[in-house]
Amino acid sequence: MYKDPHGVIPALVTPFTKSDEVDERGSRWLCRNAIDSGVHAVICVGSLGEFPCLTDEERDRVIRAVVDEANGKVPVIAGVGSASTKLAILLAKKAEDLGADAVEVLAPFYYNVRDEAVFAHYEKLAGSISLPVIIYNFPGTTKVTMSAALIARLAEIPNIIAIKNSVDSLIHLKQVIWGTRHLQKKPFTVLCGIEDYLIPGLLLGAKGTVSGFGNFIPKVLVQIYEACTKGKVTEASELYNRVVAPLKELAPPPEPIGALKAGASLVCSINTEVRLPLLDPPAGTRAKMRAILKKEGII
Repeated sequence: MYKDPHGVIPALVTPFTKSDEVDERGSRWLCRNAIDSGVHAVICVGSLGEFPCLTDEERDRVIRAVVDEANGKVPVIAGVGSASTKLAILLAKKAEDLGADAVEVLAPFYYNVRDEAVFAHYEKLAGSISLPVIIYNFPGTTKVTMSAALIARLAEIPNIIAIKNSVDSLIHLKQVIWGTRHLQKKPFTVLCGIEDYLIPGLLLGAKGTVSGFGNFIPKVLVQIYEACTKGKVTEASELYNRVVAPLKELAPPPEPIGALKAGASLVCSINTEVRLPLLDPPAGTRAKMRAILKKEGII
């Protein structure tokens, strides 16, 4: 049973073939490259995996491929986001059948729900499955901002083991870390969902990061994480500012997926296409990323 999410966890993109089919070979390569680079787990069919653009059958194929490729070397976390609690439970049960080690669950989106509805969503889902649950707090897409107080309540639910916090606020991150660090019944992990908060987050007590840049610079992220855990914060900061920061400028929200696929295509032979309504990144993005990676000797 997966109990301790930590370290670098790439949020894998979902490659497509030229005929717009799921590219399982590409998913396998990205997973294998991340594992060989020392990551601590992988996430598939999440937000960066374009889950809203996948059919149920395609979701299953990606999860199956990643689970098979990981082969127990690292935990595989499957995204099961849905606006419906019932559908999220069905997706979670399917992910368990396919061999996932945990599920990442968005707050219910579309409807403008209150805290009690969000709590009920997670409580019902967690009580309906045996897999560990990772909360995904991403108000940029759900339009639901979970307060630190709500997260502290959710953290008491037995099989909710962690949160990926993608709120663009260091104060909120600190409040979540401090609000959950003294749980009496079980451990609970806070993961940074925004790379800019990885280093300060680790210093405050977060245990790692979930990052789309793990698709093509997983080793760099692992080096930053390991430097921080050894107290080499200056070294970690220099590496971050030299590599991650300029790449992030080329993959800004709200549509970073095309840019992340462009970066991934520099280290793996995958297509960079995204599915509508997402759009390709601006012209020149891939060339600029190539220059950064070449300068650092990554490619």
